[in-house]
Amino acid sequence: MNLELTNHPASNGDAANCYYMGLDSGGTNTRAMLANIAGDICGVGFADSANPNHYPREKVCDNLQKAIRSALAETGKNARISSLFMGASGVSTLSDKDEMRSILRSLPEIEQTTKIRVENDTRIGLTGGLAGRPGIVLISGTGSACYGANDAGEQWLCGGWGAIADDIGSAPWIGTRALRAVVQAEDGRMPPTLLRKMVFDYLELQEPRQLIHRLHNEGLDRAEIGRLAPLVVEAFRQGDDAASKIIHDAAKGLSELLKATVDRLFGSSPCEMILVGGLALSGPPFQPLLMENIHNLTPNVTVRKPELAPVQGAVLEAMREAGIAWTDQILASLKLADLSQLQNKK
Repeated sequence: MNLELTNHPASNGDAANCYYMGLDSGGTNTRAMLANIAGDICGVGFADSANPNHYPREKVCDNLQKAIRSALAETGKNARISSLFMGASGVSTLSDKDEMRSILRSLPEIEQTTKIRVENDTRIGLTGGLAGRPGIVLISGTGSACYGANDAGEQWLCGGWGAIADDIGSAPWIGTRALRAVVQAEDGRMPPTLLRKMVFDYLELQEPRQLIHRLHNEGLDRAEIGRLAPLVVEAFRQGDDAASKIIHDAAKGLSELLKATVDRLFGSSPCEMILVGGLALSGPPFQPLLMENIHNLTPNVTVRKPELAPVQGAVLEAMREAGIAWTDQILASLKLADLSQLQNKK
């Protein structure tokens, strides 16, 4: 991560047409952002997720191209992407990164001289959230993970193993636990729960055993399972014991991801941390419970509000790849961007 920063645009084009692109491909959508050397936002684009674990290569290509084209649309025909940094969910191994770079290289909008780097999306969440400072990002949304980087440049990723192995505290994890609670309550293996009616209504089941057909014949994807999470939060709000157990376990599990990362990178030293993801930032009653767990388990951590969106963090990383130092002017320009543009528009 220690690059020699020069604040000179890369040589593949003059400064007026030289741009830096950030890509944020999460579990549900892809955001693209284009900036000039001053950090001014020149274009944004949106598309569906480009997660390679959920979609075939052709679909990934289409969604990336759609987001990139939209971001480039307002810059003119001579615009050139000097460097591109992509933070991608579902990308963890070297082969994952190589495959995603190959996909990006295949797009006509990307020149062969464009510098490309692909990393897990936790990286851009941290870079954006703390505006480049060392610290930790804890993510809870369509997946869960904790990533940190310290002053020495050491990095650590905790969690992020996917829905089957872990993803504790994510929306699909909570949804899966709700399904288990419902069938156990139906069997009489645990007390009745408000989740029964909530889940059966959501799945439009006329009788309990239709759940088998709904799950194993019709199928229920991660996004659909994740949409059960707000129902669990609402049942928790109403005092349901089964929902309370699920939500408390989720908050505890997420705080344990954070503690493992803190212990690895910061020890007993103070550090900053940000929360990212729809569930982590959902407000009461889940977010206060999560904050309580974080304070109890990692008292040296200071939770901050994110300063920049993850896609803006990707822009900063694209500039870093091109040797552009993050000046106060660049950070100020990015912070002036209208964050309403970064919502889930398509």
